Amino acid sequence: MVGIRHDQILAGLRERIRRIEGVGEAAGHGILSLGMEAVDRVLPEGGLALAGVHEVRGSGDGAATGFCAALLARLNRVDGRPILWLERGEDLYMPGLARFGLMPGAVLTVSGIRRDADMLWALEEALHCGALSAVVGEIRAADFTASRRLQLAAEAGGVTALLLSEGQGGGAATALSRWQITSAPSLGDGMPGVGWPCWQVELVRCRNGRSAAWTVLWRQDGWAAVERMSPGEEFNSGIRMMG
Repeated sequence: MVGIRHDQILAGLRERIRRIEGVGEAAGHGILSLGMEAVDRVLPEGGLALAGVHEVRGSGDGAATGFCAALLARLNRVDGRPILWLERGEDLYMPGLARFGLMPGAVLTVSGIRRDADMLWALEEALHCGALSAVVGEIRAADFTASRRLQLAAEAGGVTALLLSEGQGGGAATALSRWQITSAPSLGDGMPGVGWPCWQVELVRCRNGRSAAWTVLWRQDGWAAVERMSPGEEFNSGIRMMG
């Protein structure tokens, strides 16, 4: 009984802290289930906290961009408001995003924002716009002050921010979660060709959650966390999903 009472007290304190921090359903904002039980299980309240700042890091192979696209496609299906993508260059390939379910009609783009200061300003201004569901900013780093300003803007506008960085960088000091995405060998689909794309997804840091890592497979019907098997085994017996 003492253990149960302590658990109840801790759960109550965590909810009060989330409400004070302005995070998640406790603060009146929603959450987004990723649709993968193994992943949702380690996230606070069972999903990604909306109206907050999340960081997605890649290694320059495009895997992080694909992960962002798949995540935003899922958000767009339940929210419906457009997404703004702020890019440094002018090379965002919309058919590539559509492969992961993010349709071109759902995305507005602003290209050629090369200076960090300009990117941070554009991000903060966009997050105040409640007509958007999410803003992606291709950013190298945001110090404590800058990332805190982004978090406050996200809460005020009810807009989710994904800070996408490739390669080494300082990251966002106060992001609610930090994801590291790298390409993994594809898994066979039973047909000649390259098979289904896979990512190694690592939740490096998550406020009120816990770190974990998975292999995530992308198919036509969406993504799934899977157990990797030897090439022969996966071809003959299918793919084991993680519960």
